[in-house]
Amino acid sequence: MDTNNPLVERQLIVDLLYGDENYIKEFAEASIDSFTEFRQHFKEALIKNDEIKLRNAGHKIKPVAQMMNLYQIVEMYEKSKDLIGTGNQDKIKQLIREMDSYCGKLLLELKELI
Repeated sequence: MDTNNPLVERQLIVDLLYGDENYIKEFAEASIDSFTEFRQHFKEALIKNDEIKLRNAGHKIKPVAQMMNLYQIVEMYEKSKDLIGTGNQDKIKQLIREMDSYCGKLLLELKELI
């Protein structure tokens, strides 16, 4: 992950909102709730080896991540589906750390929009 480049493209969000900047705060707040929930459910699912919980978390966040060009979340989610059930705790823990770091940066950037 390139830590210098922002994850959130403000203009992309404005475009998603049909140019109405008055709704950026609401969009950012809703996104913070969604990505915070995803981050927690992703971690719990991998720790508990719960494929159903993992897929539910992914299906819920994947469309928003794609609309916001957050493809790294989608890639990590797809990787997690391959890892779950393998018993490879080192790789699972590493992926949890990567997702946690990525979501942490994303949440900070979303908070800056408010």
